[in-house]
Amino acid sequence: MEEKRTFMRIPTRLTGHLRLLPGPDDMPVFRETPLLGSGNCPLDPREAGMSESLYTILCSINSKLDMLLSMQSRDQLETDFPVPMTIIEISGAGVRFSTPEPMALDQYVEAVVVLSRFPLRMAGAVGRIVRQDTVDEQPVYALDFTRIRERDLESIVQFVFQSQRDDLRGKKWD
Repeated sequence: MEEKRTFMRIPTRLTGHLRLLPGPDDMPVFRETPLLGSGNCPLDPREAGMSESLYTILCSINSKLDMLLSMQSRDQLETDFPVPMTIIEISGAGVRFSTPEPMALDQYVEAVVVLSRFPLRMAGAVGRIVRQDTVDEQPVYALDFTRIRERDLESIVQFVFQSQRDDLRGKKWD
């Protein structure tokens, strides 16, 4: 059987959260948030009419506030998405993950993947459990994305691409 992939799949160790959905048409809860803690301040200090040092201090405070808000939103995320998951493979088409809770095949879920903690980068998608394997005597599930926003897909593809680049750079020095 010939396998045709649209997206590159890579092994990883990411965390995420999911919630069970009654069906494929249930509305997603997760909404993409802007990149927090990126440290980029949108204004030019000369245009704002302030000194460079004051501008630097304000940008630093902005970054720290973003970090505090991301910590608060993580607590809310764990309430909305009560099932933790450990992602062992990721691609733009889906993830393979393990979780302490048993999952049923063909179960629809909404998943949130934490791509980076600082700056906080997350991606959300609705998907269906399509397969269950056993790895080290633990169930590992395959989740195919059925609905994903363009920005979330782009974040996942960028993560996969960056991970591949990092691996290639590491192998160069081996």
